[in-house]
Amino acid sequence: MKKQDSDKLVADFVKDLTDICPHCDARTHFQKMYSESFYDDADLFYYIIFRCVPCTKLILKTLVFEQSEYSSEENLQKPEWKDKYPTENIVYIERFSKSVPSLVLEDFKEGVICLANECYKSSVVMFRRALQTSLLKRGADKNSDLIGQIKNDSFLTKEIKDWAHTVRIFGNWGAHPQEDNLNDVDEKLATETKDFIENYFNYVYIMPYKIEEARNKNKPAEIKK
Repeated sequence: MKKQDSDKLVADFVKDLTDICPHCDARTHFQKMYSESFYDDADLFYYIIFRCVPCTKLILKTLVFEQSEYSSEENLQKPEWKDKYPTENIVYIERFSKSVPSLVLEDFKEGVICLANECYKSSVVMFRRALQTSLLKRGADKNSDLIGQIKNDSFLTKEIKDWAHTVRIFGNWGAHPQEDNLNDVDEKLATETKDFIENYFNYVYIMPYKIEEARNKNKPAEIKK
């Protein structure tokens, strides 16, 4: 396939797309708005901007036509979708940005990225770090272990504390590799840890933020003298 063929293919067939919208968090219909092509070595890349029909927000996707390594002339192969921006993870994390302290959110964000890339041990380390940083900022005893810090937080509900005890990765965190509880970390445990942190954020940061936001919104306007 030559470039003129790939241009025609993109123009004729890449008009509509069904994909997960990171903004809607649902599989939706997209319409192509704009495309631009460039070569990287011999491979041909298309940056294509789509508009989500339901929510009208934009995404960018990369379509790649790889050059056949067995041909000395341009011979582009069947295209494949590569990158998408923003990703679901980026939009997902952004919803915490107004209320969760930046240091805490940075650790959580790194954990989410590690989980998405199947680095499960790294993800739970960062989730645990995000939780402990949050608790310390809330006045937890720095000499206590994480379970103790959760237990002694007077704001957390009994249900959250009980859930923390079921997440095995929050147990004693030894100083040596054989004691760090990471050997048995898999996708299920890493996802469970992320779910706990998300619900912790919702209770500790999101709900108070929304309540305060609603309270300020509904305050009666000051009467001008």
